[in-house]
Amino acid sequence: MDHHALSVEMRSLSKAVDRYLGESMPESARMATGGNAHIIIFLARNRDRDVYQHTIEQKFCITRSTASRVLTLMEKKGLIVREPVAHDARLKRIVLTDKADAIVADLKANGERVEKMLLKGLTAEEQAAMRDYVRRMRANIDAAQREYEQDMKEESK
Repeated sequence: MDHHALSVEMRSLSKAVDRYLGESMPESARMATGGNAHIIIFLARNRDRDVYQHTIEQKFCITRSTASRVLTLMEKKGLIVREPVAHDARLKRIVLTDKADAIVADLKANGERVEKMLLKGLTAEEQAAMRDYVRRMRANIDAAQREYEQDMKEESK
């Protein structure tokens, strides 16, 4: 039996899902390519709180430079605006524009359709177990990353 590293299989699945989401995206939402769609949905689901660039970096596990580049492109496309906040002149709150709001429903519907397709044939218990496994693996990698960063700080002293 062929055993592949689980992390490789998970990355492959993630890439296949992203590719399929992009290919099956409704025409109305085609301007929201790749990660843009994920960020738009995240912002739509978090309207009740302030979201900043560092929030996007943490949520999507991307570097500061990647987040800056992606958000700048989204701004140029008219999907987001960055608004200053009163309590800290350095921070800019990220807000969806009306243009992005117009495609949120289509993006959500496409995501829900793909989620349903992915989970087809899995029982509610299997789905719950899968979510638990993923949550625990995420916690493991987050802890390892923190430990690594701490070790790097120690070495640089």
